[in-house]
Amino acid sequence: MLVLANHALFAQNNSISNRLMEIEKSNSYASSIIELRKILSSLRLNKEEYMAVQTTLIHQYQALRQWDTCLHYCQEQMAKAHEQKNTLSEATFYKLIGNTYYFIPEKDRAVEYWNKCIEISEPNHYNTLLEQCYHNVGAIYLEKGVQFALAEKYLQQALTIGLSNHSETSIENNQHRRLLATLFERTSQLDKAEKLYLEVIKNCESAKDSFLLSETMMFFSQVLTKKKEFKKALKISGEALALSRKIKEIDMICTSLTLHAKNLHDAGNDKGAYQYENELNNLLAIRFSGDLNSKISEAEAKFKNAETTHEKEVSILKEKKEKQIYIVSFLALIFVGGFAVYYLNQKRKYHRKIEQLRMEQQVQEEKERLSRDLHDNLGSQLALLSNNVEHLDTTNKKKEQVDDDIDRLKNTSKQLLQMLRETIWILNKEEVSIEDFFDKLIEYTSRYLQSYPKIHLEIEEKFSESAAINSNHTLQLFRICQEAINNACKYSDSDTIIIKGDSGNKGIQIVIEDKGIGFDTSSIVAGDHYGLRNMKQRAESMGASLTIISAKEKGTIIEIYFKA
Repeated sequence: MLVLANHALFAQNNSISNRLMEIEKSNSYASSIIELRKILSSLRLNKEEYMAVQTTLIHQYQALRQWDTCLHYCQEQMAKAHEQKNTLSEATFYKLIGNTYYFIPEKDRAVEYWNKCIEISEPNHYNTLLEQCYHNVGAIYLEKGVQFALAEKYLQQALTIGLSNHSETSIENNQHRRLLATLFERTSQLDKAEKLYLEVIKNCESAKDSFLLSETMMFFSQVLTKKKEFKKALKISGEALALSRKIKEIDMICTSLTLHAKNLHDAGNDKGAYQYENELNNLLAIRFSGDLNSKISEAEAKFKNAETTHEKEVSILKEKKEKQIYIVSFLALIFVGGFAVYYLNQKRKYHRKIEQLRMEQQVQEEKERLSRDLHDNLGSQLALLSNNVEHLDTTNKKKEQVDDDIDRLKNTSKQLLQMLRETIWILNKEEVSIEDFFDKLIEYTSRYLQSYPKIHLEIEEKFSESAAINSNHTLQLFRICQEAINNACKYSDSDTIIIKGDSGNKGIQIVIEDKGIGFDTSSIVAGDHYGLRNMKQRAESMGASLTIISAKEKGTIIEIYFKA
């Protein structure tokens, strides 16, 4: 929902502006940061160009999720701007800090800084900043589902300023209108919502903006459904689905299928709804199967390459050994004779056999580890998805309500997709830095806690030394942490989860702590608790120590420690 800064607000030099736009499109974030710092220190830039380069630099920090570095830099530059009485720069950094807190996400802090930007921008008529911050604050209130009147006020102000900043049919103004229409739909002002949606659809058709057009038509169909205009709603959502198929963006196709199925259900056509839900599940299954088969093929190729390399090395070693044997044999004929020849041959065969057994054992262990991880995680989710589809089919035949079943199918599909993405992310890397691992763990936890809005997440990290973990250990460590976080959310009855990361003294420590009801560890038998047993087995497989500290009414601490 955020509107990113427009370089036209600052950069006047075409060469600088063009280069900044190239950097924004690039994924080489680390090298871009180095280049931008050189530009800031070496080139003679005016105030507007300097601000444009700084804004792009902040976007690179945000892309790398270097939140502390990003916030420190913004605070430092904001203080300088305040001393120099450069109100445009000061207001801009307030907005950028707000954007950073939005991504973390700490949305209340984001709103606080956007409002500070508005306080400076209003008397100075910084209309571009005002438009963006009004839009952002209104979007947050709408997203939270609170203070709809205030959300409407901010979005209306964003649209009013946007009409003076851009053309009537600009992307920015269409975005303002679409959010306002969504607000009216949620507050049951359906006629107002319909009017705005139709304006956006007309503008998108004129601008040939297929992506926003499809998205808008999807949401518009929901308004028509609420107005009981089912025939028209189905026509609009069907057109949105057809447009999504034409764009070939799989996430949009999935969303279109979901909303069209919902419209069919609301219209009383459960059979048609089931048909589109089945198509959605087949699409996801094909996608998952393709990704999974691709990764399995890649893994098999790696194994075969390893075997080929090993055979070549054994062949070279064999040739060297044979030459040595010939020489030793020749000398042995003089000094030791037949006994020496026999001894050396036996020794060579023994080493070859040991090396072959070691290689076979490594390959087998890697296959078993990959199989176990896919079985434990993807297997259980696929089984649940299959059961939900069968139950939905039975429910549909009995003409019973299918809303809850559809929701369970969507949730299971999303969980399965995310679990697959996390596994592929790890398998694609030979090793993962502890900082990247910790960021991925925090991202997973934040997403998981969306289902537990009453639980607050606290993060403590102290990575004094850089360390890397191989992909096998990364996967095992991630699954241990997932199990600990899931248990804390489901069983601890805690309002806070604390995740700590530390590196130093050539060791890595991850701690997951809750302030919940705890349990008596002496009464727990690991063999009777599959989750705890699995965590211990995974820790042992990577040579890590797993410590569980808990007592009734005193919370639970899970500590994983291993040498880097």
